[in-house]
Amino acid sequence: MTMKNLIFIKLSIFLLLIPLITFSQNKKEDLSEVRFEHLRINVLDKEVTAKWYVENVGLEIIPTSDKRYVYVADKDHNFMLELSSIPDIKNTYHNIDINGFHLAFEGHKSIKGISEKMLANGGVQDGKLYTNKNGDYVMNVRDPNGFTSQLIHRVNPFFGHPVKSPIRFEHFAFNTPDQIRAALWYVEFMNLIIPWSKDIDKTTFERNYRVPYVGDAENNMSLELYSKNVECSLSNQSHEVVHVAYLTEEPEKLAKRMVYGGATKVGETHIDEDGDIIIDIYDPNNMPIRLIKRKSQILN
Repeated sequence: MTMKNLIFIKLSIFLLLIPLITFSQNKKEDLSEVRFEHLRINVLDKEVTAKWYVENVGLEIIPTSDKRYVYVADKDHNFMLELSSIPDIKNTYHNIDINGFHLAFEGHKSIKGISEKMLANGGVQDGKLYTNKNGDYVMNVRDPNGFTSQLIHRVNPFFGHPVKSPIRFEHFAFNTPDQIRAALWYVEFMNLIIPWSKDIDKTTFERNYRVPYVGDAENNMSLELYSKNVECSLSNQSHEVVHVAYLTEEPEKLAKRMVYGGATKVGETHIDEDGDIIIDIYDPNNMPIRLIKRKSQILN
């Protein structure tokens, strides 16, 4: 075999391999399902705050051996709050516009009684009770820490009605520079889905995607993404003050994909004292995210 023929054969093999190489480089690696787990809020007194949500909102405390946090979930265990009381960092939220970020509960007809309890025990109404374009009734109430909860009675609920209690977590909303781009990022790089949108087209009466929600596959919880002319108050907040946490069996692989998509990993992967693997990340808009692989599940 001549040198010329050998070079031709090698070149031919290389050209045949190019499509395979390109496919392997661009194929998205399958990852295990991602689930919403908790929203961290740092408050002045975590025990007092937990008791307030139990007595006035109808949530329940999830007992754990970890004394650093108190976990408070809806009774169907869709999602929970992780309450901390770390000194010398932000622990009140009176200065955060509701469109900067807020937490929302869906309770159908129960929101009237729940709002009355909240307001009678230190909650403060933020704005008036109003009806949105879909006919949903919405009331905003700040808890004693100033953190805003939105109580919603949906005409057509996104999730099934709560089973074990009159209310359930529905979404966590935050302002972002480009809501559509942000939603697509969560779909592409975190394996979340866009199951619905808030706004209805008045001519066809179909939901559009002008205000997208991003949820997990099990319909446990969702994000509502705004692009309003207010401060993106969640951006650059410390993970110790506030973050949204997701459960994953493959935190390192998921973090790698997120960083490839423009996210920023904060520090090194660490193993908590309970054996949980934790990775802190900021998304491309600097929203604080925590990825967790639990050794023992809290939210069963």
